[in-house]
Amino acid sequence: MSALEYERFADIYRVWTATAGSTHANHPFYVEAYLAAGGPVVELGVGDGRIAVDAAVRGCHVVGVDLSPAMLALCRDRAAAAGVRDRLTLLQGDFRSFELPEPAALIALPYHSLGHLTTLDAKREALRHIHTQLRPGGRFVFDDFLMTPDRLDHMRRVQLRAEYDTPEGQHALLWVTSLIDEGAQTMRVVTWEDLLDEDGVMMRRRYRPLSLSWITPAQAAALLADAGFTVERCLGAFDGTPFVDDTAEEQIWIARKDAAA
Repeated sequence: MSALEYERFADIYRVWTATAGSTHANHPFYVEAYLAAGGPVVELGVGDGRIAVDAAVRGCHVVGVDLSPAMLALCRDRAAAAGVRDRLTLLQGDFRSFELPEPAALIALPYHSLGHLTTLDAKREALRHIHTQLRPGGRFVFDDFLMTPDRLDHMRRVQLRAEYDTPEGQHALLWVTSLIDEGAQTMRVVTWEDLLDEDGVMMRRRYRPLSLSWITPAQAAALLADAGFTVERCLGAFDGTPFVDDTAEEQIWIARKDAAA
């Protein structure tokens, strides 16, 4: 992973997540999972805390892990504004090497964030390490892209993602497209922000690329088994619908570290 990519992305992150359909669907799913965990909860790729802070508002203590100092700063600010800074412990670290103060009852990796690791070997290393950071009986929950021809076609299009005013008061348009390598199961998500003057003339354009990847359900199952997890459920949507090939919208995995592990 390149921390620099996420440092550059931090100042548009709220706009990005606010305009993504999956963020509205995954938010209540993860908040409820955190509240039900019954022990230490860890969110990997905590970002600006849009899930973790809302869980903290409802009484949950969350350890948030992120590689990007800029994202962690946004999370601290969000937690402070919500009055729950004391319920969040924030750690800068990689999914493959973070160290927790105590074994977790739940480790979550929301918002397709396993895709920030762009090779199967890196994902395998991460899942093996996550397994070591759970207590016996603890659960690991994550979601990943479910790639279909229609989704790939949509991602390849140039899209106007958002229209908004920046904190400095400039009018802005946020665009996105993706350069996709289907064989490697990787994508280069390219966003660009156009800043406009009062006459609608572009004053400045800034590009922010992100490197992402995806795995198939079969690959996900194999990675979990390799890391020592037992799969409890795979869901096809955040409303709890079981995964069915023809109708699934996402792949959402709930796996357990066995008590004997």
